[in-house]
Amino acid sequence: MSDDHFQRLLAVQDHDSRIDQLRHRLDTLPERAALAARQSECKRLAEQRETMQVKQLELQRNLKRNEDELAALEDRTKREHNRLYSGEVTGTRELLTLQEEVDGLRSRCSDMESDALELMEAIEGIESDVKTLGTSFEAADAEAISAQQQLTEAEAAVQAEIDQETAARSAEAADVPEVAMASYESLRARMGGVAVARLRNGTCEGCHLALSAMELDRIRHAPADELCHCEECGRILVRT
Repeated sequence: MSDDHFQRLLAVQDHDSRIDQLRHRLDTLPERAALAARQSECKRLAEQRETMQVKQLELQRNLKRNEDELAALEDRTKREHNRLYSGEVTGTRELLTLQEEVDGLRSRCSDMESDALELMEAIEGIESDVKTLGTSFEAADAEAISAQQQLTEAEAAVQAEIDQETAARSAEAADVPEVAMASYESLRARMGGVAVARLRNGTCEGCHLALSAMELDRIRHAPADELCHCEECGRILVRT
């Protein structure tokens, strides 16, 4: 490899490092967290509204059952009241018993009417809560839509940078010998993304450790096109 090839390999490393940074930035965009928060709020409000609607439906069923029972009870009360004054029953004991029954039916009707009023008030309260939750959900959903748009724009901006770096990286890598690129790719996978480092003043700038005098002498006398590796970390060294 010529010195130009080594410099291009360093350029490839720089582009790959930048691409890694951009991909991390893409994964950790604040807009992504903002969208997740908005979506979580939408889900919470939707679940809360659904719970309230289920409760509302249950109360409405209870009210309907109460109204049906009350209507039947009122009919029965009316019939017994009519019997009481129809002359059909003449015995004193029977009349007293019938009067007590009518009074008891009226009392039950009154209790059921009170229950119905309580149910209607509860339903009105829940209807108000459901409406408020619906308004809150619509606002949160609008914010989520806006957050999604902002994320899409932010992702596009970062992806454009990634594409630009990738194109530049490909241009640099095209002139690097295949053997060197294969070694680079293998090392990069094992070395946390950094496979090439400068050898400056006897120190590897990848691991920042000084090489032994014997190793430095060996590298100094090695052919200019030879791939040399740091004896400490194994990275490809570019002699400066």
